[in-house]
Amino acid sequence: MPDYKITVGNVEITSLSDGAGENLMESAFPNVSPDDWKRYPDYISPEGKFPVNFGSFIIRSRGETILVDTGVGPDFPGRLLDELKTNGVDPNDITVVAITHLHFDHVAWNITMENEKPRLTFPQAKYWIPRGDWEHYRQPEVLADSPHIKTTVLPLEELGALRLVDGEDSITSEVTTVPTPGHTPGHMSLAISSQGQRGFILGDVANFPFQVQQPDWKMSFDLDPDMASRTREAVLERLEREGGTVGGGHFTPPSFGRVLRSEGRRYWQVL
Repeated sequence: MPDYKITVGNVEITSLSDGAGENLMESAFPNVSPDDWKRYPDYISPEGKFPVNFGSFIIRSRGETILVDTGVGPDFPGRLLDELKTNGVDPNDITVVAITHLHFDHVAWNITMENEKPRLTFPQAKYWIPRGDWEHYRQPEVLADSPHIKTTVLPLEELGALRLVDGEDSITSEVTTVPTPGHTPGHMSLAISSQGQRGFILGDVANFPFQVQQPDWKMSFDLDPDMASRTREAVLERLEREGGTVGGGHFTPPSFGRVLRSEGRRYWQVL
C-alpha cells in the first residue's frame, strides 16, 4: 500500500490531495508530437488525456506545521479540509502556509468567505508567497485576467498574514525556500535537510513524471517556457545528485518518489 506519510530525518511530510482532474495532452504540450507520446503509454488515455492531481503537503519541522499550497478550493469542490481532518490536522494547527506560486489551483483555500467578508482559512499562519509572483500578479493587466488573485491572495495583506519571500529563506533550520522561476516569475520550491537526509517539494517545476525524462518539453502553463525548461533541468540534476525524497503536487497520490538514472537516462521511481 502506498505511503502518504514519509520522514526525512526528523521532518515528517504528509501528502494530501484537494481532488483531481484531466488535461488534454495536445493543449498542455502543444509542441509534442503523437509519436513522442507513444513512449509514455502508461500516462495517456486513448482519448489523449492524462490525470492531474491537485496536491498539497503538510511538513512538520522544529515545532512548525507547514502547509504547502492550498489547492483548487471549495468551489471545485475541493477536499483539502477533509484531508487535513483525516490526518489529525486542525486549520488552527498550521503555522505557515507556503505557496509555491500564484496559479489558481495552488491558492484557492487561502481565504474563506464569512458573512461576505474574507477570513483566513488558516488563522494562525503566516502565508509565505514569492515576491516575484506577488509583484507580477498585481500588475493591472495581469490582475484583470486573474480574478482569483483578488479573492484569494490580495486579502492576505489586509488581514496581516502576508510574508513575501525573496530568494532562499529558512522556514525552519530544516526547511528552506528555493527560487525555481519559469512556471511563474517567482515560483519557489522547498528543500528539506535533516540528519543527513534530503527532500524536495517541486511545486510545478515538473507537473508529471514523464517530464523527468523530458525536461525540455515545453508546457503551455509555463509563463516562460524556456526558463522553466532550464530550471527543470537544473533541479533534476540536483535531485539526481542528492538522491533524496521528492514530492510532486500534481503527481498521482501519494506523490512521493526519487529521481534516478539508469542506462544513461533519468527516470521517476515511485516510493
